[in-house]
Amino acid sequence: MTRTRARLPAISLSATLVALLSLQAACGPADRAASGGEQASASASPTDGAIQVVARDYALEAPDSIASGWVTFRFENQGKETHFFVLHQLPEGITMQDYIDGAAGPFGKAMELLQKGGTKAEAGKILAEGLPSWFADLHEMGGAGLTAPGHSVRFSERLPAGHYLLECYVKNADGTFHSGLGMLRALTVTDAQAGGEPPSADLDVTLSSQGIAVRGTPTAGEHVVAVHYREQPAGLVGYDLHLARLGEGQTVEQLVPWMDWMNVGGLEVPAPATFLGGVQEMPAGHTTYVHVTLTPGSYAWISELGADQGLVHPFTVE
Repeated sequence: MTRTRARLPAISLSATLVALLSLQAACGPADRAASGGEQASASASPTDGAIQVVARDYALEAPDSIASGWVTFRFENQGKETHFFVLHQLPEGITMQDYIDGAAGPFGKAMELLQKGGTKAEAGKILAEGLPSWFADLHEMGGAGLTAPGHSVRFSERLPAGHYLLECYVKNADGTFHSGLGMLRALTVTDAQAGGEPPSADLDVTLSSQGIAVRGTPTAGEHVVAVHYREQPAGLVGYDLHLARLGEGQTVEQLVPWMDWMNVGGLEVPAPATFLGGVQEMPAGHTTYVHVTLTPGSYAWISELGADQGLVHPFTVE
C-alpha cells in the first residue's frame, strides 16, 4: 500500500517546506549530490544478513541493489555528527539526477525568498508553479531514524520493487544540510524476493494525529518495537518515530523545537539528546519493526512532524 501524495497546490506549507529542506540541500554542490559524495558500496552483514548502510561525514555507503519484500537494514553512524536516512521511492522513469535537476530551480528560489524574509505562502507558490509534475508522485518508504555518532539501529520493513533515493538532511553546525554535502545515494529494489519475515515484537507504538500511543512496558534490555502507521496527514511528509535518550540537563522542552528544521538551530548538530535510531515515514497501514536496547534513564519517542502538536512520548526506564 502506497500513499499517493497530494498535488502541491493542496499541500500544507509546513509539509512542503520540510521537503524543501531536502531538495534545496541536494541543489547545493550538485555534482557531489548526484554521485552521493565519496561513497562506496556496502554489502550485507555477514553476521546477521542485514543490509548494511553506513553514514560518514558526509556520505552514505549502501549496496547498489537489494531484493524486494521484507528486508532488514542495519544503519551504522561512523561519522562525528548525528545522521539518518530517508528512503524516497522515485516515480517510474525518474532518476536521482532528475530529482536534483527538476527541483533545483524552484527549491533554490523558494529558499532564497524565505531567507530574505518572504512568506511561506509565497514560497509555496514558487514550488507549486515550478516543480515538475512527477514530484507529487514521490513516496516516502521508511528508512533509519536519527542516530548519534557511534551508534547503530536495526529495523525491518517491507519494500516494493522500484528505484529509490537514500538521503540525510540533518544540518551541520553551519546550518548546511547533509544532503548538500553528499549524503544522497541511489538504490534499486529488484523484483527478486528477499524471503524475509517480520520479527516478533514485544512493544507496540502507534502513530496518528492523536499522538504516539505505546503498548507494553519499556524495561531495561533489548526490545523489538512494532511501529504502526495508523494514518498519515495529507502532504509531502508524514509521521515518523525517533528514540532520544535525554542526558543530564537535557529536556523534552528543548527537544521539541529542535525537531523542526524551520526553527533557528532546528535539526542542526549538536543535537540536544542522544538519538538511538528509529524509523522514518511509511504509508498509512504499514508496520515497521525496530530493535532498541534500553538502559536505565530518561527517554522520549518523538516524531519530526507534529512534535509540537503532541507527537512526543517521554518515558523512564528503571
